[in-house]
Amino acid sequence: MPTDALPWTPPANCSVQMLPAGRWWDAVQAPRALGEHALRLLGDATGAVIDDPGGKRLAWLIAPGAADLWDMSWLPGIELRGQATYVHVPAVEQTEGPGVHWRVPLAPGRYLTEPAYLLTVLQMATKAVQ
Repeated sequence: MPTDALPWTPPANCSVQMLPAGRWWDAVQAPRALGEHALRLLGDATGAVIDDPGGKRLAWLIAPGAADLWDMSWLPGIELRGQATYVHVPAVEQTEGPGVHWRVPLAPGRYLTEPAYLLTVLQMATKAVQ
């Protein structure tokens, strides 16, 4: 469920910053093929998504700690970026490549992705791309 207000300020007037996960959000990163499939399945239920073409990954922002108990062992290539990790975050206006950009831009009402639904979709996408 996306939230209405942003509790943090994304970078502005720069290309990309390394920001700490675990404070305002955690990030769930997926390999490109799996992430593309998950993004289609999520449709309008997705929150903001970061596209890292160099790392060949998509990343969803979720509430801090929301995925701490997920069993990641059967989600190949999915990585959780939580406390004590950092994420490449593009400037708020960076909505196109090349380079790290917002695939689904931040906006009021489009910030965090609901974590339980994201997990279900990632499980479905994993089965579909295997």
